Amino acid sequence: MFKNLDPQDISIKPFKAYKNFTFTNNDSGSGVWAIRARSGSIFSYQSSSDHITTITSGSTNTNYFALPTWHSINKLFYKDYDAPFKTFGNNDTTKENRELHTSASIINVSRDLFGEEIKPGSIKLSDTSNGKTFDIRDDGDGNLYDFAFSSSFAAFKSSSFDRDSLPASTSGSQVGNVFYSQGLLVFTDTGSYKDVGFGTGYTLKYQSTQQIYEYEYKVSAKPFEFNVSQNISLTPGRSGSITLPLGTVSMSRFLPPGDQPSGQGTGSYATFYNAATSSLGFVTGSDFKPYVSTIGLYNENNELLVVGRLGKPIQLSDDIETSFIVRFDT
Repeated sequence: MFKNLDPQDISIKPFKAYKNFTFTNNDSGSGVWAIRARSGSIFSYQSSSDHITTITSGSTNTNYFALPTWHSINKLFYKDYDAPFKTFGNNDTTKENRELHTSASIINVSRDLFGEEIKPGSIKLSDTSNGKTFDIRDDGDGNLYDFAFSSSFAAFKSSSFDRDSLPASTSGSQVGNVFYSQGLLVFTDTGSYKDVGFGTGYTLKYQSTQQIYEYEYKVSAKPFEFNVSQNISLTPGRSGSITLPLGTVSMSRFLPPGDQPSGQGTGSYATFYNAATSSLGFVTGSDFKPYVSTIGLYNENNELLVVGRLGKPIQLSDDIETSFIVRFDT
């Protein structure tokens, strides 16, 4: 039996799921790597004279050229970052400060390692370069800063990134930017942090983000509804109650796996099925009340999309409405 569901009995709730990731500079070919960016004229560009970062993944080597990389990130994120229609990333200039100098270091995270975006506020990078170990974090608004100078960074940010109103050491606590939806950490500081990602080693921790939808369907059976069963155990010779003519495509859409099991535990499907024309005697009595063990959700083409199995069979009532909640995530 089939029954249409009332739209009021259908609920779809989105929620975000997060997963922790940790990578080091030794995770070769993992999808996380560091590359250089250098400014300069692109007139008569010669790749042979450029700084090249070679990334090895398996048996494949990929070269990243510093000059085109600098111009790319400048165009995408820095040149017109106060114009939202021209650049990517967060464009709230009261919360984010972007300044690209003559060079930069970039740690790239592949899309399949962060989902929809890197979760804002989840980045922790421990980097050892130039004889020092830095604890670099993000503030959730796209700024990377040295955690050892977190109070200085807070003052710099609260001043709307006005260097003239603060000591020079305060503004230096910001070391770059993170673009969460692109998986890019860009270190723009040209002083102590210029070799982040290229020193002795680093450990990057962050959380990926994936939006998941929780579907909830309320399925109800009123008294005397669904008072028949398709269980083949109720038919003579277990012949079943479904007719599937010869030529039916994808028998597996209608039947449980392997209705003709062999001695080795495997099975196949017959070429057609005829519904039983009668039921066993005990089914025809007034005392017979089916038990619900499985609920199927179908689309408008009568294609089975979701199967919900109860922990134990529930007998339908002749007196009150019986309701079941089918819940799943995608």
